[in-house]
Amino acid sequence: MPAAEVPVSVELVRRLLDEQHPDLADLPVEVLANGWDNLVCRLGGKLLVRLPRRAMAAELVAHEQRWLPELADRLPLPVPAPVRVGRP
Repeated sequence: MPAAEVPVSVELVRRLLDEQHPDLADLPVEVLANGWDNLVCRLGGKLLVRLPRRAMAAELVAHEQRWLPELADRLPLPVPAPVRVGRP
């Protein structure tokens, strides 16, 4: 696995939620995966938080945030769409 360019953690998720989405900040956070490109955490019972670990992954997330909502209705299978977007 490549080294993370950005240290990501549950503590960072909590801090970003406090600052940017305070209405979600009290929900439980649990790490689901810490992969090559992203840290993925469950937020409460229905949401996921994904934080890029590398600059290249941040670019991919931006593309997904832009295109997934537009493609979702055109594809024959369910496609997850961003519910909230945060800032680094």
